[in-house]
Amino acid sequence: MPVKTEWTTNTFGHVYNGRSLYKGKTLFQSIEIFQNETFGTLLFLDGKIQIGHGDENRYHQYLVSAPLLAHQKPESIFVIGGGDCFAIEEAVKFKSLKRILMVEIDKGVVDFCRKNYPVIEKSLKDKRVEIIYEDARKWLENHKEKFDVLVIDLTEPHGPSKMLYTQEFYKICRTRLNPKGLIAIHTDNYYLFPESFATIYKTFHSVFPNILTARVDMPCFGMGWTYRMASSVPISLKLMESNIRKMKKHDIAFDYFTPTSYLVMPTSEELNVLKKRGRISTDKKPFDKFEKMEKYVTK
Repeated sequence: MPVKTEWTTNTFGHVYNGRSLYKGKTLFQSIEIFQNETFGTLLFLDGKIQIGHGDENRYHQYLVSAPLLAHQKPESIFVIGGGDCFAIEEAVKFKSLKRILMVEIDKGVVDFCRKNYPVIEKSLKDKRVEIIYEDARKWLENHKEKFDVLVIDLTEPHGPSKMLYTQEFYKICRTRLNPKGLIAIHTDNYYLFPESFATIYKTFHSVFPNILTARVDMPCFGMGWTYRMASSVPISLKLMESNIRKMKKHDIAFDYFTPTSYLVMPTSEELNVLKKRGRISTDKKPFDKFEKMEKYVTK
């Protein structure tokens, strides 16, 4: 049986049994869909796993639904990146939203996912959805529109995306939030990638000091993953629970998400990583997660 190997570091990786359904390239990156019995279809960009159809709900419920549930009545959301479009699929569940904007640089990924995931094509037909194909940072720099929720749904900090993980970029994001707005981001695994984990947190925290963190198992990644959201005001778990109950009355359920995840305190091991590792990433000196892993990981 064919296998797909993904190197996580130069000395560690994952093997998926199954079959390749498609291999190709967009203008920006390679793309592959791999069929696996455990996870269903797996999406790889430049050899790095992005989502597994069987557990993408975990990723997007914590990245997208969490900040929307933490808002009293969100009317607008801006998705930075998000080319697989599952962030939009999650956002359209929220009927209070009047504007769902995604700015993604790679139209090829969006077109591919529309073709291969029927649920995506259905979501993109929602009249509230707009997709702009442009560098999201440039778009934010050139437009002053503000949003109730910003979701940073990017590949890990490597190549062009590393400029959307800097302190300067987060400061731009802060100016594009409405009062009481929220921003959400995924922030890596502290054991396997301590430098990346600590750098993303320290950079994000330098601009958004009021942060909540959820630590979530991601089976298709083969590791735990962290999701953080921030706001200029305290984030209420009770409000999130109340909004979940309201949505359940309309037959909208969150099968993996629970606000109590944010009550879990960091272990001493994690705190030690944050204390000893990482730095603030800046435009002059952006952090690149894979710059020392070119032998296998990014070949």
